[in-house]
Amino acid sequence: MRTLKAVLFDLGNTLVGGSDTYEAFMSSVASLLKLLKELGFQVDERRVVEVRLRNRELFKEVRRASMREVVGEVWMAKDLRDLGIEPSEELVAMALKAHCEAILSHRFAYEDAVEALEELKGAGVDMAVVSNVSVHWLAEESLRRLGLLGFFKAVVTSAQVGWRKPHPFIFVEALRGVGCKPDEAAFVGDDPVADVGGAKRVGMKAVLIERGAARSTLREAPDLRLSTLRGLYLALKHLWR
Repeated sequence: MRTLKAVLFDLGNTLVGGSDTYEAFMSSVASLLKLLKELGFQVDERRVVEVRLRNRELFKEVRRASMREVVGEVWMAKDLRDLGIEPSEELVAMALKAHCEAILSHRFAYEDAVEALEELKGAGVDMAVVSNVSVHWLAEESLRRLGLLGFFKAVVTSAQVGWRKPHPFIFVEALRGVGCKPDEAAFVGDDPVADVGGAKRVGMKAVLIERGAARSTLREAPDLRLSTLRGLYLALKHLWR
């Protein structure tokens, strides 16, 4: 059996938290309202919430059905258009930057994740982040601001490559980024389908991190199920015996 050379991580709810909350959503809405009002547009908050929720569900289904990413520029332009505002390239960029800053203000690094990254780095294991996110900069900037970016040899996102987990392409790109084969790497994530299923289908070992309530229904069983990333390296070493 090959040795463990690399560990690939999901980002949200695995290494960092705080962005999938009502507070983060409303901060994003507030950031758009503030920008539009500064530019002279009069928009009602309830209307922004209605448009954002409707389009989020629309694009969620598109992503689920196709495994293709709908990048931030696309969904932000539709939000603006549905609000009756012409989505110029400049306005879309400004609105997207405001959205990202709002999300970033809520993100935090899990303490156990930092400990696991430090241990893996000390053992000489290469690492990468593989994230389903519509804005590549948001993933990189999250890691940078939280002091985590230096741990990773590569940051691969669906916004960057076009395909979302569990599509094999994004995993293959990440493996290329760390320069190893599937049976030399493990994937760690919180989603049984996107993370566990996707990683195992390309030949990687998969670790399901269950923060809070465990998810009971799994299409493909992970090689490990953990409630914390503390001791991750030791647990992975046992898989490679």
